[in-house]
Amino acid sequence: MNWPISARRLASASLFSTLLFAATGCEDASDLGVDLPGPGTSSTEYEDFPVTASTVLQDSVETLKTNSYLIGRVRDNALGTTTANGYFNLKLSTLPGDTLPSLVAGTAPNPQLDSVVLVMPFESVYGSATTPLRVNVYPLVNSLDDQGIYNSNSSAAVDAANALGTGLSGRLNGSRKFNQRKDPSSTTDTSTFKVTVPDKTIRLKVNSAGSSTAVTVFSRLLDKSFNQASLDAVWKGLAVQPVSGFTSAVVGFPTNGSSTSTVSRVVFYYHYANKKANGTLKGSYSIPFGNRSAGFGSTLSAPRYFTEIKTDLLAPFNRLQGAGGAALAIPSGETGDAVYTQLGNGIGTKLEIPGLESLKAQAQVHGGNVPSIAINRAELLIPAQPYTNLLFASPNSIYLYEVNQFNQPLKRILLNSRVERLVLSDAVSQLTPPISSIGNSFAGDPPVPTGYYQQAAQAPLFSVSDVNRYYGMVLTGYVQSYVYNKLSGVAPAAFILSPQLRQSGALGLERAVLDGKNIKLRVYYSKLQ
Repeated sequence: MNWPISARRLASASLFSTLLFAATGCEDASDLGVDLPGPGTSSTEYEDFPVTASTVLQDSVETLKTNSYLIGRVRDNALGTTTANGYFNLKLSTLPGDTLPSLVAGTAPNPQLDSVVLVMPFESVYGSATTPLRVNVYPLVNSLDDQGIYNSNSSAAVDAANALGTGLSGRLNGSRKFNQRKDPSSTTDTSTFKVTVPDKTIRLKVNSAGSSTAVTVFSRLLDKSFNQASLDAVWKGLAVQPVSGFTSAVVGFPTNGSSTSTVSRVVFYYHYANKKANGTLKGSYSIPFGNRSAGFGSTLSAPRYFTEIKTDLLAPFNRLQGAGGAALAIPSGETGDAVYTQLGNGIGTKLEIPGLESLKAQAQVHGGNVPSIAINRAELLIPAQPYTNLLFASPNSIYLYEVNQFNQPLKRILLNSRVERLVLSDAVSQLTPPISSIGNSFAGDPPVPTGYYQQAAQAPLFSVSDVNRYYGMVLTGYVQSYVYNKLSGVAPAAFILSPQLRQSGALGLERAVLDGKNIKLRVYYSKLQ
């Protein structure tokens, strides 16, 4: 429950959280302008509890059927080098404008293959966009298992002997021009002007003449009985990996596209004779990959895909890799007071807050069910290091997970489903969040309760200036639940900050670099008498 608190005192608390961000210690409520619940019944004060911050590495990240897939490699002088490889099944789905070569009109069309192109719309670049992305494209030895579990630590065997293309290059800073009508609403004015916009699509032309896979697939496309089984028999899947030595960027490709222009696909371009056999016409046929919306009916029926993410960490973070590394933490004092959180490579910021136990002890002085203090407001204040978002964009919000002493997220049971314990927003109960139904996660395994992730407490990023940026999370309901023993299970040993919601289908490399020396939990509370 939330203890009564007036609108005036809430406003005062929020104002002082910003103005007194660097303050520490304890003050009387009269100095803060905080209204009390009744005359002579309590005294109200606030206290800044110190937080011990460190950097940890979690075991794995869910990357199966996430909202994007990642490809590339980027070198970071702070943490190390991160490599992302994409693996895909292929599944037939009719896209607008496409025609099977076997269905073209004419008495003797005789379709001939011109080229095979991977068309991949992208939305984010982690690193530099000035250098083209350079990749190798291979067929898979075996299709991804429909029942298999894949995450950032998984891989798949590739058929390197039948490469679809090696050293292929795609621009990340290209542009395109088109004519736009000056007055789209007019039926008479057709005048136009030229518009230049970024071209956020990578096109990788496969050497179809030298690829037995591409030629064989096209030969099957000439058969009118061509179907999914025909495709699976000759093409097990697709792998796209950065070439050795490429370290400029990792590219994020969205997977929710519903139109042709927003779907990753393999396009077979061909030509054929017209009806009179005295000229040629052009056609194309696309096979989508890495998408969960392009006419597959549901996320579960869409072809499987996942991203393998490997990070070669620099010292001292390399102590987190290897046997037992997941239970370790690198204190902020060893890294210039900077701590890191970045979902895609499993890096997280661990927070230890001994002040919570101190408050809990104070609350139990009277014993029984009668608390001795009332938590009026609590907020976590997390300053960000300035000028640390050149390679990786800062996340707009960060989230908080409860973990055990081994840095493993604690679990809660919701509707017979085990989910990681998030710190939830003040709008819902920390003990029993109101979840009414069960739904499939984006990855399809495991299922998660509908709406659970939408109830997570968020710490938005506030930018006072270029050098004064911080994340702030209201934790009133959570601190009340902690102090009054109303948590969903055992109390956590610590917390881990994440820039995205784990197991919710989100994937990216957005990163927050935080000032580990000045993170604090500010609590306003009343001593009941």
